[in-house]
Amino acid sequence: MRPTGFAETCLLGGLLGATLLWPAPARALWGDTQGPVGLEGSVRATTAAAVLYDHPLFGQGADGGANRADGLGQLLLRLVCAGRPLDWLAFEVHGLQEVGLQSGGQSGLGFPGAGGGAAGRYRAWDGRWAWGEEGDVTAALSLDRLAVRLSTAYFDLTLGRQAISFGKTYFWNPLDVFQGFDPRQFDRDYKPGVDAARLDVPLGDTAGLTLVGAFGRSPSRDAILLDPPGARTRVVEEVGVDWYGSAVLLRAYATFWDWDFTLQGGKVYGGYQVAGGLAGELGPLEVRAEGGYHFALDGPVELFPAPSHGSAVAGLGHTFDCSLSLQLEYLYNGAGAPGELLTALLRVADGNALHLGTHLLGLSVSYELTGLVKGSLAFLVSASDGSSLLQPGLSASVSDEAELVAGALIAFGARPTGPSALQPGLQSEFGTYPNFYYLEFKYYF
Repeated sequence: MRPTGFAETCLLGGLLGATLLWPAPARALWGDTQGPVGLEGSVRATTAAAVLYDHPLFGQGADGGANRADGLGQLLLRLVCAGRPLDWLAFEVHGLQEVGLQSGGQSGLGFPGAGGGAAGRYRAWDGRWAWGEEGDVTAALSLDRLAVRLSTAYFDLTLGRQAISFGKTYFWNPLDVFQGFDPRQFDRDYKPGVDAARLDVPLGDTAGLTLVGAFGRSPSRDAILLDPPGARTRVVEEVGVDWYGSAVLLRAYATFWDWDFTLQGGKVYGGYQVAGGLAGELGPLEVRAEGGYHFALDGPVELFPAPSHGSAVAGLGHTFDCSLSLQLEYLYNGAGAPGELLTALLRVADGNALHLGTHLLGLSVSYELTGLVKGSLAFLVSASDGSSLLQPGLSASVSDEAELVAGALIAFGARPTGPSALQPGLQSEFGTYPNFYYLEFKYYF
C-alpha cells in the first residue's frame, strides 16, 4: 500500500535529518567571500506538520474522511559566490536548489515562512526554474541574488538582485517594504532579493541618504468564474514590469543624541508611502517606533488591494546581563478589516495587509539555557477579536557549523463555522490557522 502524503513527509524529514547529522568535515568550499572571491554555502533540512481542524478549508483525506494533517519536507542547498576583487568593486551571487514534498497540497492557508502573496514582489523576472514535479514532490533551481556594488569616496551604487532591509522594530516593520518578514516566519537567515538599483550617499559619520529604484510587476489579473455553480475556472493575464508594481523610494537617516531617526517616502508597490521611525534607549529600556501612511493607487488591478491606510508600531525591550531578553510591541494595522474577515484574509494572502485585525500585541522572551542552547517564546494577540498565536522555539548549536531548531505555532481562537471553503464563516484571525510543528537542521560550509 502506498503511504499517505503525511507519512511520506515524516519519512523525508527523517532521511534528510539523518543525512545531515552524519559526521563530515567542515570547511569552506573555496577562497574567502570577504576577500577577493570565495565560494561558500549552506544546507538546511526542514520537516513540518500542520495539525488541522475539521473544516472544508482543508479538503478531505485520502480515505475520503476529514483531512487531519498536512506535512512539508524541504531540502534547500544555497551556494554563495561573493567577494571584492577590486577596492571599488564587490559582487554577490546566491543560487538555490530546492527539493520539497508537501502532502495533500491543500492545507488551505499555507505554511509559515512561505512568503505568502508578497513572494516574488519587486522582481522584474522570476529567476526560478521548476525542473521536476511528480506527485507531492517538486524540485526547482532559482537565483536569489545577483548584484554588484560600485564604491567611491562619495557614494555606493548596488545594481541587481539584492536584499534590502529597512526598519528596526521587532515583530512588524512598516518601513521594510521590500520583502519584509512575517512575524510567523521561523527561518530568517536569508532575506529574498529584489531587482533594484540602490544608491547610498553618506552625509558624515552618522547620517546619509538612500535612494532605491526597484522593478516590479502588477499581480496577474485573474478571476474565478463560477459557472455553473460549483465549477472553478481561473483566467490569468500575465503582466510585465509596470509602475503599479515598482518602487522609487528615498530614505534619510541620522543619529542625534544617541537616537536613530529615519524618514522615507516615495512610490511603493500599489501606491505611495510617507513614513518615519526612531530607535534609542530610555534609561534601561530599548525604545522603537515606526509608522507611515500608504496612499493606494486607484484602478481594478487586484482583486483584494490594500486601501489607503496608516500603520504604526511602538515597542519596548530590555536585555538583562543573564541573557534574558524581553520585547513588547503594539501594532496598529490600518489595512485590517476585523468586520470583514474573509476580505481581510484574502488581502493578507495577497500580501496587501499585515494582519486581519486592526490592533495587535506581540511579546517575545528569549534566554540562553546553556552556552549552546537557546529557548524562545513569542506570543501574538489580536485585540480586535481576542485570538492569539503562541510560538515556542528551541535552538541548539550542534557544532561550529551546524544548528538544530525546533518549534511550534499554536493557534487559539474561534474556528470558522461556514459550510464551505468559498463561504468559510471566519470568526477570528489566529483561530483560522491550524497548528504547526517544525524541525529544521542547518549546516554551513
